Amino acid sequence: MRQCGDRALQMANKENSGWVVLFTATLWLIPMTAPLHAHIADGESVLTDWHWRWDIISVLFVFATLYIRGWLRLRAMGGEAKVSQVVFYVVALVAIGGALLSPLDDLASYLLIAHMVQHELLMMLAPPFILLANPVPVLLWSLGRNPRLQAGHLLAHHSPMRRVRDLLGSMPAAWSLYVINLWAWHYPALYDAALRVSWIHDLEHVLFFLTALIFWWPVIQPASRPAPIQHGLRILYLFFAATQDTILAGLIALSREVLYPHYETALRLWDLTPREDQIGGGIVMFAVGSTTYAVAILILVNALLGEGRRKQSTKRTLSDGAEKVEGRI
Repeated sequence: MRQCGDRALQMANKENSGWVVLFTATLWLIPMTAPLHAHIADGESVLTDWHWRWDIISVLFVFATLYIRGWLRLRAMGGEAKVSQVVFYVVALVAIGGALLSPLDDLASYLLIAHMVQHELLMMLAPPFILLANPVPVLLWSLGRNPRLQAGHLLAHHSPMRRVRDLLGSMPAAWSLYVINLWAWHYPALYDAALRVSWIHDLEHVLFFLTALIFWWPVIQPASRPAPIQHGLRILYLFFAATQDTILAGLIALSREVLYPHYETALRLWDLTPREDQIGGGIVMFAVGSTTYAVAILILVNALLGEGRRKQSTKRTLSDGAEKVEGRI
């Protein structure tokens, strides 16, 4: 019996060590491949040039594999593993890949419009879809027994990591982190630095994605919280986020000066002037952002109204029942 237990433990350790090696190799690839990527294109193949960055491909592959593995385990156990979750997760990974690997990345070095589309994919599409896929329990079940138990202890109630998660996932902290990061990276000096230096550009994308993930967490609430957030509070949260997004987009689109000098010297495509490109970039930010916020608000309003209808129905049922009892008496 003891030998069987030792053998199972050895197999689990081998299985987990394989994932450690793969993850370590992925981290090792990042500094090797990042210098190969510069945010500058030659203009000849801007619409067809894909960036096969193995650091990004490896990260997407690892998380896709882990998710599918955990989802299959949960489904086999009869746990919460819906097909829609896989669809949401795939959409999110495709959005990330499209933003960072497709010709859109090259096009962003020429056009602010393209750069805004890239950022919206990383903030308005990928994060909410990842959270809709409920990744935490699924990814936990992709691990072996011992690592899963250790991760479970780290996320247990009153643990330091759980407290950090709850703090970052609170509405004031999540909203502030997201908004400060968004406005900081659209400051001309930082924005131009990201266009010139590849590692700064990568950092910008990582922070856009992570702060957006934190921002959408209180709205979607993919995992347990100390207490559910009311629909009304989430609607206000999104309304104020949409308001600041509109102000930033307006400042970019309506500025009389070209805010980002990089685009004044970049090769012009389709006869767009830097000023016209900037107006278009502001419009993209406003259109995509406001549409995403509006859809989320409408979903929450519908849920709020549905909750009200259920309460009214319950009251009516109780009232009818009381009248019947009184009639019998």
